[in-house]
Amino acid sequence: MPDDPHSEASVSDDENLESAPAGTDDDAAGEETVTEPATKSSVVSPAVAVIGFIIITLLGVLIFQNFVPRQPSGTEPYESTGMASLKADLETRRAELNRTRVSLGLEPIASGQSVETAEQVSARIKEDASTLSALAQSFESLIQEKDSEIDRLREESVSALKDQKRLRDLLGSAKSDLDKAMMDASYATTLKSDLESARARITALEKDLAEAREVPQSLRERLAASESENTELHRRISELVKKLNEATIFAGTASEIRPEAVALYQALQDLEGKADSEISTAYSRFGAKLGANVMRTCTFATGSADVAPPLDQELAEIARQAPKNAMLFVVGYASETGNVDANRALSSNRATNVARMLNGAKDRSQKVQAAYLGQTDRFSSRIPERNQIVEIWEISKRSD
Repeated sequence: MPDDPHSEASVSDDENLESAPAGTDDDAAGEETVTEPATKSSVVSPAVAVIGFIIITLLGVLIFQNFVPRQPSGTEPYESTGMASLKADLETRRAELNRTRVSLGLEPIASGQSVETAEQVSARIKEDASTLSALAQSFESLIQEKDSEIDRLREESVSALKDQKRLRDLLGSAKSDLDKAMMDASYATTLKSDLESARARITALEKDLAEAREVPQSLRERLAASESENTELHRRISELVKKLNEATIFAGTASEIRPEAVALYQALQDLEGKADSEISTAYSRFGAKLGANVMRTCTFATGSADVAPPLDQELAEIARQAPKNAMLFVVGYASETGNVDANRALSSNRATNVARMLNGAKDRSQKVQAAYLGQTDRFSSRIPERNQIVEIWEISKRSD
């Protein structure tokens, strides 16, 4: 029997079915569980493709069933090899289509033994389209929920980043303050050890106090003794801090003098034993050469390092008159009358007492340091009392 003229159309339709996108199988269903929420286009596009695939397949089935001529009843049907192959291929594609429909929640298409009318095919297509449309709307609702969740997580992430930046800034500020405090701290080794020991003792006593407050009346005496010892330790700490400040104010050796005052101290040392005219000339040049000027000369009684009461107010005024960031360098002297070692100690005590008062009245930006040059006769070789003085030098930063 010659091939049906419509067989070419059937072959063409089957080829179109081969090129159409296949339905989602079990592996594809597994791939849909991703960590990021799907966008609207990524869900709707496969649904549209599946609808197109179903429509094309149904049209192919309809064409094949309605346009392929049937054998008269009572005769043995004749099928060519090509026709049998086409039917087998059609059944294979029908099975693939049914798997796709089942995965989408649609009813499978019946076997090709019964012929469906165009109205039945159209009704099935409409029903499938309605089901797929509902499925697409469900996917869109799910996408909107995921988008809302992503927006909320994004806002939380932005807020967390802001908090992280704020904490990083606070950490940087705290580190800067700590570095500055470590640079500014200058403790004597012995005094620092005493301070740490006293603080440790205070901590232990405070712990004992806390425990003692909860004990019966029989241990109240121990509490009173601990409080007394705690008060005494606080007093001792205050004294140690005071001594520590004095230790940083007084320069016992030339190596301890601040860099701003080293040149002036060396120049004053070099004037020892020089003629009065040479000393006078050097003093007049210190301002331009070293940026140093004498603000005040304080006199002392013989053998005394006590600062007279009227001088207290004058020293506070000197500190207020000094420029910001200036250094107040206090140099102590003694006359050549008496023991050399005793005069050296006397000159250092005079300078330290004056420097202590200046340090209490100075601005935070100013620096104070005391040094001594011992006994001298540079201020008067005939009247020893004129050498029992302290010089207060103002050293300003020079612009070279």
